[in-house]
Amino acid sequence: MLGLLTVLQILTGVFLRIHYVPQTLYRFRMIMSLIFDVESGLLIRFIHCNGSRLLFITVYLHIFKGIYYNRYRRNKGVWMIGTVIYVTMILVAFLGYVLPWGQIRYWGATVIRRLITTIPIVGQTLLIWIWGDYSVSNRTLNRFYTLHFILPFIILVVILIHVVYLHYKGRTTLIRRNKLIIPFRPYFILKDLVGFICLIGLLMINIYYFPRFFLDSENSIKARSLVTPIHIVPEWYFLFAYCILKTFERKVVGVIILILSVGFFIILALKNANILWSSIQRKIVIIGWIVNFIILTKIGAMELIYPYSILSVVCTIIHFAPLIIG
Repeated sequence: MLGLLTVLQILTGVFLRIHYVPQTLYRFRMIMSLIFDVESGLLIRFIHCNGSRLLFITVYLHIFKGIYYNRYRRNKGVWMIGTVIYVTMILVAFLGYVLPWGQIRYWGATVIRRLITTIPIVGQTLLIWIWGDYSVSNRTLNRFYTLHFILPFIILVVILIHVVYLHYKGRTTLIRRNKLIIPFRPYFILKDLVGFICLIGLLMINIYYFPRFFLDSENSIKARSLVTPIHIVPEWYFLFAYCILKTFERKVVGVIILILSVGFFIILALKNANILWSSIQRKIVIIGWIVNFIILTKIGAMELIYPYSILSVVCTIIHFAPLIIG
């Protein structure tokens, strides 16, 4: 299902690229042209933007399943490669989020400077190098567009390495002593086909009935560099990290904790097992961690005032609980 959604994103991205003009003066106007003038342009755009959200839902389910069944320890190499894919997907999603040049998207790219300027000595220079200017401008849009188009093909290569290495090392199964070899055809083909039909059906319901369910209304406004939005909120799959970043008043501390939250998956695989915890206790804590992740995502879309400011600190601490239990 992840492979299907990834290929679908690349195909729709190629079609959108045909009509895309990476110029700030024409970018927002091109969105209108794509919707009204290009045949099935609106459908392709909604498949691309809503498909990315469904892709991240599937990715998080895949990660949660791996953590719940302790697969990060049984197959560390596969887990590490998967972490690289996840981090690269986050980068690609952010770059693509900025491209339509809506109001929140523009300011999202501007706010990212908080992360870069915290780097000692070279932070400001690195920010100008990434932006290509002293502010988010046409050069920034061109660079983001180029990387957003190239990186998915690199992700495809890493996914192939991920799958090949998985088959080389062998899958982790819940029935460890079962020596029965189940043929791929027709059993797994039918199983995957059911999953594909359900996934495409869910995507079509989202596109045809609730196409703007995940979209911010302010992104329907052209980017204005002199008008700052009251509340800047990223896409939902960034909200847990955004909440962690906002929790700490000192941005240096927030950025360090944010990097640790992303590197959490690597540290989890490298950490030695904690023998003091039983399997049932560990799984109960993992379920609590997944619920806490959802709460962090929810709080990330809110203004951090009391009592949410206190709750965000508690949830940030709980987020690193699996590192304690192993």
